[in-house]
Amino acid sequence: MADATLSAPLHLAASLLAVVAAAGLAIIVLARPGTLRADHQEPGLSERLFAGGAGLLVAGHIWAGALLPGERVAVVLLHAAGLVLITVGLSPRRLQGLAGPALVVPLPLVVTLHAVGAVAGVVGGVRALLGGPATRLIGAGLLAWGAAEAIGLASPTAGAWLTLGGAAAIGWWLWRVSANALLAKFVTASVAILLAVIVLVATTLSGLGSRDLVSSELERLANISAGIAEDVERDWPAEAVEAAGVLATSEEPLLGAAANDSGLRDLYESVLESQDQDFLVVLDGRGRIRGSYAPDAALSGEFRRQVRASPAVAELVTGGRLRAADLLRAEGRVVVLGAARLAPASARAEQGPIGAVVTGRVADRVWAAEMREERQVELLLTLDGSDETTPTAISPGLRTTAEQIAGSLPSTDGPHTLQLGDRSWYLATTPVRDLRSRQLVARAVAVNTAATLEGMQRAQARRLFGLALLGGLLAGLVTAVVTRRLVAPIRRLTAAAEAVGSGDLGVHVGTPSRDEVGVLGRTFATMTTSLATQASQLREAAATQARLRSRLEALTASMSDALVAVNPDGKIVTFNPAAQRLVGRDITDVLGLPLEEVLVGQGPDGKSAAAAVGRPDAEGEVAVQLLLTPDGGPMVPAAVTAAPVHDRNGERVLGRVLVLRDVTREVEVERMKTELLANVSHELRTPLTPIKGYAEMLGRRQFEPEVTRRFAEAILESSARLERIVGLIVDFAALDSGRLQLASHVVALPRLVAEVLAEWRANEPQREFLQEVPPELPSVLVDPNMLCRALDELLDNAVKFSAGGCPVRVTGEVSLVEGRSMVRLSVHDEGVGIESDVAARIFGDFYQGDASETRTYGGLGLGLALVRRIMEGLGGRAAVRSELGRGSSFQLLLPVARGEEA
Repeated sequence: MADATLSAPLHLAASLLAVVAAAGLAIIVLARPGTLRADHQEPGLSERLFAGGAGLLVAGHIWAGALLPGERVAVVLLHAAGLVLITVGLSPRRLQGLAGPALVVPLPLVVTLHAVGAVAGVVGGVRALLGGPATRLIGAGLLAWGAAEAIGLASPTAGAWLTLGGAAAIGWWLWRVSANALLAKFVTASVAILLAVIVLVATTLSGLGSRDLVSSELERLANISAGIAEDVERDWPAEAVEAAGVLATSEEPLLGAAANDSGLRDLYESVLESQDQDFLVVLDGRGRIRGSYAPDAALSGEFRRQVRASPAVAELVTGGRLRAADLLRAEGRVVVLGAARLAPASARAEQGPIGAVVTGRVADRVWAAEMREERQVELLLTLDGSDETTPTAISPGLRTTAEQIAGSLPSTDGPHTLQLGDRSWYLATTPVRDLRSRQLVARAVAVNTAATLEGMQRAQARRLFGLALLGGLLAGLVTAVVTRRLVAPIRRLTAAAEAVGSGDLGVHVGTPSRDEVGVLGRTFATMTTSLATQASQLREAAATQARLRSRLEALTASMSDALVAVNPDGKIVTFNPAAQRLVGRDITDVLGLPLEEVLVGQGPDGKSAAAAVGRPDAEGEVAVQLLLTPDGGPMVPAAVTAAPVHDRNGERVLGRVLVLRDVTREVEVERMKTELLANVSHELRTPLTPIKGYAEMLGRRQFEPEVTRRFAEAILESSARLERIVGLIVDFAALDSGRLQLASHVVALPRLVAEVLAEWRANEPQREFLQEVPPELPSVLVDPNMLCRALDELLDNAVKFSAGGCPVRVTGEVSLVEGRSMVRLSVHDEGVGIESDVAARIFGDFYQGDASETRTYGGLGLGLALVRRIMEGLGGRAAVRSELGRGSSFQLLLPVARGEEA
């Protein structure tokens, strides 16, 4: 596992040997399962888990050895997962014994993964040690790898040594195991010798390369530091003086521009912006500041005062020099300035200087960030005082550590290695001196972390690791090829024996040699010929049996009814697709299960479903209806027929066959028939009762003419209702059977609606019927009688489901429905309204919103179904819009007559 403090040679050796050891574990365990467990001859789940864990360790150590980016979490995760899988592979049956009370301890992810890997390594190591002499070396290796995970986080070097020790223990185990195979022995020996040479050479080269990298990096930092100091001492003053001299050539415009900030800004942008100067100050002949400008922020009074007080400016103002430069500290920053005298015109030479212009650069954080991008190194300047060293001009990467670095700088300049806490720094310092006195003003410090250099070391180690890994792989391949030619005859004979063991009796050995191996091969061929003859006879019998079974499976799979067969113990042996759909469970889940666990439900007399079909070994047939409860679904009624299955002689019961049929549809039809008959009898009885009662009363005695008239009216009203019910049933049946053909005519809706509403106003004088059908509404192509019948049903519903005083409105309008012009005829009421789920089914046959025995409103559930069928026959559509408690709007969408479209 890679770590910043781990030395490259040790790391390379540990990772490379761990890769080889883990890969050898995976190969040996898969190729020879008996080496791990004597009772395993083929790779099982344990061996695959073990090999998978070893493979993860190979990947983790390759990743660590190659020092790939972001390796910490990924490598630790691979190591932990690999050790866990190896431990599971060593003791799959004992995992339950590891369970215990949960202890939740919040830890960082890397620490948690280290802990998991350590625990898994120790548990697996102990398990291997207790497994006997054959796995003790594996146990020692796993214990060492587990300890490496535990210790490696605190001491990577100790972790690498433990990894190396674990690889050595497992390597020794691989050598002992390979002693039983000639090819494995040659390959293991050759790879081990070559790996030792490769590791020795690679570790030597890695150590030499690391020292060269450190020397090269320190030299690079020294050159950068010296270059920065030279720029500040030599280049900056020359550039500042040159820029000031350019401005001094036009002294009077300059003094005029200094009178306001915008003038100096324009002058700066036109002359100085391309010359990398950070500020501009203009003074008059008496040394007073006439104006200043800086592009980033206004210059402070203290900054301008220190610029005014600099020796270079004083020399120019007094007339001692024409141009001068200076390097000073101002407000905790290093400032380099250049000044040029503003002299009078030649005609007024006797008057002396009329002012000075000062430009310069400031070494601040912005400059440090630019240098960082340009030089690819962290940078800071330090102001050296008598008591302390203050950092300034700090590049972004040193913002949090600049104070520590500045306070820990050696007194001598040049390249150094600095250790601050757990971090190492490479740096170089160069003094920056005053231009006149050559006294120390600051120090230019070029800094790089050891982590950056370690990146180069990692790249070098990655190449060495790749070469070493490739060399070991090539050595193994070459050795395997050479050795294979030596042991090829024996391997062919072994492979032939294995093929015979797996059933391939036509294998040819092909050993023409005259030695003992050739004799053995010819004897082996004679034996396989004899076995092939016997196997051919067995295969023919098996093929016949397979054909019969295939036919039986095809038959049961094509059955629409469910088929279940059980043996005498009640365990399911056959379960066809229809049974899977009925019971809700897959065949792979139910085969071998007791019938009572699969056939769940109720039978007659409170029996369970399994008990109702009879015992598995019982004689006689059983036909019964069950109420099954499928897995995760509603109860399903099923008709079941169960019969015994006898042997060929008919003497012994071999089990029981059950045929199950879903009768949900039949039960539902029976329920609907019963409800329909109950509704019809109720609806017919309701008008017959007053007819019979009033008729009996009139037959028994004489009444006043007025009373007799009321009785007659009641009889007529009930007769009309009875006639309406019978007509509804007859029309519905006629439409459903196709005996009633609709005749389409061009009909004017306003007139038809008026006629229907007139009848309703006469029958319901206490209710208000409103017609809002405009006269200009287009004519429709409908059967007028059936449209009247549909409108009559909607009006009957509106009257039935709204209070006595609530009005009923009939409206009409033209609507565009799916690109087709249609008339929307609507009946609106202010009744109880309909719930949304009921509205979606309201036009269904026999459907009633309230179908309970205590329902408030009567009816057969055929009225709206009849409306729907009429609309479908007319080429229209019925719809409803409703809100519970606020009324409903039933709509008839009618086709517009040809030539009437808008």
